[in-house]
Amino acid sequence: MKSFLKTSLVVNLSLFAGGFLIPGFSEFAGTWAWLFLIVGYAFLTLLLFGWIVRAAKKSPMQFVTAVNGATALKMLTSLAVVTIYLVTVGGVHRIPFALGLFVAFAANTFLLVAASQKINHG
Repeated sequence: MKSFLKTSLVVNLSLFAGGFLIPGFSEFAGTWAWLFLIVGYAFLTLLLFGWIVRAAKKSPMQFVTAVNGATALKMLTSLAVVTIYLVTVGGVHRIPFALGLFVAFAANTFLLVAASQKINHG
């Protein structure tokens, strides 16, 4: 778990800092929404990883269900977050927000699935 926590911290800090380095994205990276996305996905990924670890100790079927459920939960959460942002905040940073959300989702999902494979094989 400590290894996953460290890796997650490095990945999410890199995402956050990387946002400031991309010319078309840097203005959005300075907003509260970018910080919220990064922290939110990091926290959600850690919670879901805990669920997967607990499920792996019970049975293979619960492990598979937890991995699939975690991915589905992240997708539905992403849909809700992007919808709420676009309805409440609207137009100014809608494209950087949507692209940033996708990158944060993809990076954290890759991290979660890769760590889950190690649990299953190790």
